[in-house]
Amino acid sequence: MSEGTPIASKVIANDPVVGASSATVRNVMCALEQEGLIYSPHTSAGRIPTAQGLRLFVDELLCKNEPKELALQQLTTNLSRAVRPEDMCQKASQLIADMTRLTGLVVMPKTHDAVIRQLELVRLADRRLLCVLIDEHDQVQNRVIELVTPVTDMLLNQTLQLLNTALAGHTLTEGGERLAFALKNVDVEISNLVKQALFGDTIELNEQLVFATGETRLLTSEISDNTAELRKIMKFFDDVTPLNHIFGQCKQSQQVHVYIGEETGIEAFKNCAIVSKAFYKDGRAAGVIAVLGPIRMDYETVISSVDMTANILSSALNPVL
Repeated sequence: MSEGTPIASKVIANDPVVGASSATVRNVMCALEQEGLIYSPHTSAGRIPTAQGLRLFVDELLCKNEPKELALQQLTTNLSRAVRPEDMCQKASQLIADMTRLTGLVVMPKTHDAVIRQLELVRLADRRLLCVLIDEHDQVQNRVIELVTPVTDMLLNQTLQLLNTALAGHTLTEGGERLAFALKNVDVEISNLVKQALFGDTIELNEQLVFATGETRLLTSEISDNTAELRKIMKFFDDVTPLNHIFGQCKQSQQVHVYIGEETGIEAFKNCAIVSKAFYKDGRAAGVIAVLGPIRMDYETVISSVDMTANILSSALNPVL
């Protein structure tokens, strides 16, 4: 199972842990095959688990999963060195990929709780502006605003002054509340420009931050020999929205979730498995950490790794003062 390759009865019988003859092992494997739990990919090959067999095996692992103390200490040390949530998530993605030698993925929604230091509106064209938000950590968010009609320099300056008065020194959430009052006493043109600057058509309020490591490890014949199919899988790292139903299910419990092949609900992932778990901040699900790989992966290692990393990431995001 750890290597994900077909295995013969003789190999199993030679394992000192098994303690059974080749004939006995063959009989057991025949019974498992009749029950639809294993099958032979081609004549004279060894046996590999079916989706049903994998599900039975994985469910047993989920019941027995126990974190390894040494790995816990190493993960805690590595994640504790990061300060910003984004840095922690990037490190978690790297760590989980290194531990499993598969693809690590951390997804969390963009938050609006960073304190804004400065805001700028830059004219790119007559009907296009660039809104630049600079937060307390000098992180920059650029948002392109497409206007229906051009705006004057006076209107642009008045809008910028209003935005900085309301937002500078506050989070976007706090600033939004302050703006609600300020906009009651300004011209409609300024009000409309403010709304477009903060929540323009090119910006979605449910934007997600995606931290992926080891994506090319999915380019393997175990998943597909078809280049076009592999290319479809790689596109998911540009837009993970199709995986949102999985992320949503993960956030409904604090358990590790395993999706095997067709269970992912995505045709491109029919030969893949996703092991995932939510992590938490301030008592609420803040995002999901996951490992993606071929169906025949080392589930015991991957489940344990995902469980540990999600728990430690939650601890790092909720430091005890």
